[in-house]
Amino acid sequence: MKASSGALLAAVAFAALAATALARSYTVGGADQWDTYIDYEKWTADKKFVVGDIIEFKYMPYHNVLEVTEEDYAACNPGSPISTHSGGNTTFELTAEGTRYFICGIPRHCLNGTMHVKITTVPYGAAAAQAPLGLTPADAFAPGPSVAGKPPVGATSDAPRYQRPATAVAGMVLAALVALVA
Repeated sequence: MKASSGALLAAVAFAALAATALARSYTVGGADQWDTYIDYEKWTADKKFVVGDIIEFKYMPYHNVLEVTEEDYAACNPGSPISTHSGGNTTFELTAEGTRYFICGIPRHCLNGTMHVKITTVPYGAAAAQAPLGLTPADAFAPGPSVAGKPPVGATSDAPRYQRPATAVAGMVLAALVALVA
């Protein structure tokens, strides 16, 4: 019984750390970052955000990032944010599935129709399951074709899916040690 519970614990530890190692980092807006002239709906259209991914807002000091409710997002209402961030570089880890809403709280930046983005996060396995027909899950995360002088779609500043190999190795070592001790 002790050996099987140790193996189960090792498997759980391995799965948790492997999922973390598969996280991807996105700069909101790609190379254009968080600014008034970006179509963020278009930017998110080809992305599958999964639990564990990181989104980073990079912006000029006169902008900010407010996380808001769905209702405040729809109304571009900065009056009662969930959180407010400034300073030019704000990072959020997507820790749960669901949709999160972000706006710029500067007057008219959201209302002009641009500085707002909603990020829908799915469980890791769901992202692979949503790959278009004819593509393998790995192909679904590959950068799209490039356009003259521009980087491939999805390749702007996005880190590769396996951005934390040290975490993966540490997780495997931890899982092996737990299995040996148990």
